[in-house]
Amino acid sequence: MNISKYLFVIVILFALSACSILEKDGEKIQAQNPESTTAGKGMSNLEKVPVKIDQKIINNINWEVSPIFQSGNFKMRGVPNKVGFIDVPFIANKGNKYMWHFWGDSIPEGELTIVAVKKGSNDIAPALKRNGKNVWTTGVPAGGPHNGADAHIPSSMTLREPGKWALLVHLGKTYWDYIVIDVK
Repeated sequence: MNISKYLFVIVILFALSACSILEKDGEKIQAQNPESTTAGKGMSNLEKVPVKIDQKIINNINWEVSPIFQSGNFKMRGVPNKVGFIDVPFIANKGNKYMWHFWGDSIPEGELTIVAVKKGSNDIAPALKRNGKNVWTTGVPAGGPHNGADAHIPSSMTLREPGKWALLVHLGKTYWDYIVIDVK
């Protein structure tokens, strides 16, 4: 085999590895380019989603907006006694600050990753924003009590389209839970 054939094989393998479509149980999940302007468009993603996306979790999402509950002096949206953030409305294309809170004796270690899934779509998108760019992952939640929780981390988030979205919460490589929000 000559050099040009080796080069051709390497180029093909590189192109295949850059593919943005993940498959699980025969269904396709597409990763949104963090820099595209709307979900569902610009679906090629050069960045690999850093966590495993389980299609069964997406298929079993209860699309009712997650409840609001009291913790400390704040109203949180999420899963009581597990995960939530101080409730601030989501407005499409408008970023805001959100303080994530985690409860439990065995909170997984690792960075916070949020994968947003839009209802009625297999599109996934990063919800976190850092330094003006959409990202999948931010820092590690700090220990110690805060607003009644066992760990917390500040973040900025934005979603580009109105509608219902599920925020799949991962700590390190561990899927923790999801929160459903309504983006106006």
